[in-house]
Amino acid sequence: MEGLKSKIYEFLVRNRGKVFTVEEIAKAVNEERISVVKAQLTRLVKEGKVIKVDIDKYKAV
Repeated sequence: MEGLKSKIYEFLVRNRGKVFTVEEIAKAVNEERISVVKAQLTRLVKEGKVIKVDIDKYKAV
């Protein structure tokens, strides 16, 4: 799972300033399991690396 969390974070950092849905992030990191992506995003939010902008919408800090 750590690898997936890193992929998600790297994707958001590369696209800093843009807001993405969980589905868009999942597609970008080639992960079909939306719930897994959502769990990793929750961890990144708790770590202060990602901001939850709206329901199921996220961006890098």
